[in-house]
Amino acid sequence: MKRRLFKLFSDSKNGFLETWNIGSRILKISFKVRKKSVILYLFGAIIETFGSVFAIFATAKLFSLVAGFSTGQPTNAIWFWLIMDTLAAVVIGIGFWIMSYESRLLYFSLNKWTVHTFMSTMCLIDIEDFYKENVRNQINKVKDGYTWQIPNLAYTYLELVYGFVRFGAIALIVAQISWWLIAVVALFLIPSLLSEGRIAKIQWLIWGEKGDNRHIYSQVDYMVSRPKNQMEIRAMETGDYIISRINDINEEFYNHQENSFRKTKNFSLFAKIFEIGGIAIGAIVLLKQFLNGFLSLDRYFFLNGALFRVGGALNLIFGTLSRLKEPQQFAESFFELIDIKPRINDKTNPIRLSTKKPPEIEFRNLSFSYPGKTEKIFENLNLIIESGEHVALVGENGAGKSTLIKLLLRFYRPSSGQILLNGVNIEDIEISSFYSQLATLFQEFNQYPFSIKENVELADTSKPKSKDKLIQAIKLGGVKSFSDKYRFGLDTVLDSSFKKGTEPSGGQWQSVAISRAFYRDAKTLILDEPTSAIDAKTEHSIFNRVFDEYKNKTTIIVSHRFSTVRKANKIVVLDKGKIVEQGSHQDLIKKNGVYKELFSKQAEGYIN
Repeated sequence: MKRRLFKLFSDSKNGFLETWNIGSRILKISFKVRKKSVILYLFGAIIETFGSVFAIFATAKLFSLVAGFSTGQPTNAIWFWLIMDTLAAVVIGIGFWIMSYESRLLYFSLNKWTVHTFMSTMCLIDIEDFYKENVRNQINKVKDGYTWQIPNLAYTYLELVYGFVRFGAIALIVAQISWWLIAVVALFLIPSLLSEGRIAKIQWLIWGEKGDNRHIYSQVDYMVSRPKNQMEIRAMETGDYIISRINDINEEFYNHQENSFRKTKNFSLFAKIFEIGGIAIGAIVLLKQFLNGFLSLDRYFFLNGALFRVGGALNLIFGTLSRLKEPQQFAESFFELIDIKPRINDKTNPIRLSTKKPPEIEFRNLSFSYPGKTEKIFENLNLIIESGEHVALVGENGAGKSTLIKLLLRFYRPSSGQILLNGVNIEDIEISSFYSQLATLFQEFNQYPFSIKENVELADTSKPKSKDKLIQAIKLGGVKSFSDKYRFGLDTVLDSSFKKGTEPSGGQWQSVAISRAFYRDAKTLILDEPTSAIDAKTEHSIFNRVFDEYKNKTTIIVSHRFSTVRKANKIVVLDKGKIVEQGSHQDLIKKNGVYKELFSKQAEGYIN
């Protein structure tokens, strides 16, 4: 018991310091988010506490007068104290109403704060961190509950403050019986606190032990709720298997929690029985004082009411502390997540990239391995992309094409070597000044449940919307060919579950995504396998427009289809992280090397 008590109040992961650190942080956030509500809540707590103390006194007076009535004593004041008791109840009710009302307003504000903070964090942390097991587990732990867990926890901490205010006021009364009774009552409640803390810790730690399984559950849970995923699940008749797999994961997870919980039952039962001891001792001491003539009847009732309420006040404090254990584990994970600092960020006084023309891009002696992996994707790779040049990166799967783009976009850092923009190391350049000159489109592009218009225009939210740019973009991307047929035109929502919605094909979605890249009208356009779902004729037309419209702008295209990049100024052939050939289509065909072999195989496939 002594060792557990020491750990409870000393271990920053489980005890008082954790409660203090997390509690003070949440209350500071609450005060910053909605100062008025926090102040009014505490004001309500003081009013309620005053009403409760006065109610104990008024009730004691009333009971004493009622008891005296049976022995023929004067009862002139009985109605007065009944009115006072009723007024005390009104004060208590007003105090509770203020607390309830303001805590609900605070809940709304904190909900908005947590959503903003979580979303902002997701948009700031390094891309590679999403693949780290500890970060992934933190995200899975908090992403489904942060909108209500943090606001609820703030309310619980305010309730704890209220508990201390209430306890302090009533403890002053009980101390009139004997000062040590407060300590005795508190001592008898400690086992319950230990028990609840132990349960919460065990339950939360299982999340870490079963991290990979919970990650599988999280991903599958998302998939089964999407109609697009359900189409394959049903057509391939994989539903029963998926349900069985999830059942196995949940069975293992919750059986582990249940077994751990069962092991605590003996101690928790003992703790609950032990709780009663403190109040029983206090009641015995108080009754002896009354029987020995040291207390009047009204004073006995007053102190007896206070004694039982001090037990309730301590129960509120200790019960709240017990209920805090699991939410604190959640809050700790939430704060650890939002406290992650991106490592790929601007240096002090970064260099702003010139906007006069697209930058020259150079990969110099570039080597790279993914974090935690020993396999080298690149080793001493060298490549120069001139300003305004149209370059195609081609090669078979795993050649390193998309990885090169990720390094250029600073999603990862090279293991060694440099990426230079106009001769300046990209690490010394202000990230936003580079990104502002880029338009990117990836194979796995985002499909927002917005209108066609909004899906396209969100490519450039830093400038006023331009109708001319929108019309030009949807022409270049091929959207106009189908958007004109929709009843709501460009206001059609690209999700059939909406009133103005429709379910676009994969090719239509890609056209919208391509239009989004065009709308940005950037000096450098990066297309990473953007047309995999578009038919060859439409793809050919889109790429021709890219090469024609993007004169004097840099274009980097990653593609498996060699036929679509024939018009590029330079085609770079990658094989296992090495540049094996580069040049124009005509030059590479004449070389009779890797490019010609791969090009001929694809052409043969189309012919056959």
